[in-house]
Amino acid sequence: MVRSVKRIVRLLLDVMLLPVGWVVSSFIGRTPQWAGMSLIRMFCASGGRSNDLMAGLISTWIPPRPVVMKQGVLSAFTADEIADMATILRERGFCVPRQRVPEDICDRLLRFALSHPAIVRPGDGQERKSFPMVYDPKNPVAVRYDFEPKTLIDHPDVQALMADPAIVSLAQTYLRTEPIADVISMWWHTAFSDQPDSEAAQYYHFDLDRIKWLKIFIYLTDVGPENGPHKFIAGSHRTGGIPGELLKKGYARLTDEEVAPHYRPADFIEFTAPRGTIIAEDTRGLHKGQHVISGHRLMLQIQFSNSLFGPPHPKISFGLVQEPQLIEMQRLHPRIYSAFRPQRVQS
Repeated sequence: MVRSVKRIVRLLLDVMLLPVGWVVSSFIGRTPQWAGMSLIRMFCASGGRSNDLMAGLISTWIPPRPVVMKQGVLSAFTADEIADMATILRERGFCVPRQRVPEDICDRLLRFALSHPAIVRPGDGQERKSFPMVYDPKNPVAVRYDFEPKTLIDHPDVQALMADPAIVSLAQTYLRTEPIADVISMWWHTAFSDQPDSEAAQYYHFDLDRIKWLKIFIYLTDVGPENGPHKFIAGSHRTGGIPGELLKKGYARLTDEEVAPHYRPADFIEFTAPRGTIIAEDTRGLHKGQHVISGHRLMLQIQFSNSLFGPPHPKISFGLVQEPQLIEMQRLHPRIYSAFRPQRVQS
């Protein structure tokens, strides 16, 4: 009884605190921690309806703006193709575009990832200490290596992908607002451990960094069943798509055994695919990276969100913008790149 009363009081407080925190964040330029926690708790309590309401308001205040569709990294998609992919995303929570990132870009990013230090992320049972190290495929020292976003956004190929009209247009159509590119990341998953690692996101979980977002995952190595394929539960991104029994656990990592009774076997999607494959996904749905049995997996992620409300990410700036398409997109769509500080532009 006491526990139920506390839960009701907490919910009523969050109903009041969430909109207040949203307003406060717009004035101070960051989300207070208590507001970010209210966002998560309200999502769990409402099954996602609170996020839906906020996303609808953002779409009304900031409608999409036309993106000039032309050749970028990918060939230009037609308006019908973009609409079809957005429809699939809304129904299933993911889509895999017919085009792949070209081989030469995969080659350059792979060479970068094998020659530049990444931050070794301590895994389950390891000392809680991160440190930079160049990944040695023959001698991994952890399950996951993360590259610093600052080093990624200065890479010309990453800049080209961030500004690709087809990718930006898909994000905008799905989010129903002019999006913001706010999180850029790339990481190795290795065969260091023969068990799933919670720190490396190898248990099912949902993300809730923003009100609404779309993640663009790009495989930079071939991914077979033993290379740690990405997994997603189709339809779990929808409102009510995660059962209340699981949401009661909060922002938690979930085992296969915990989620299996709630979904059909056909809903468990495993993405084995050649390098260059793009997976557009709403990670509000349950997902994970399967642990690597042999070899490794290198993945690049570009996230587009409908606002910056949510847990803070360090604000970084481009050292130098070298990609002409990004220069043009910044001029035409400054909101898309507003998560980054002003930068120098190559003259």
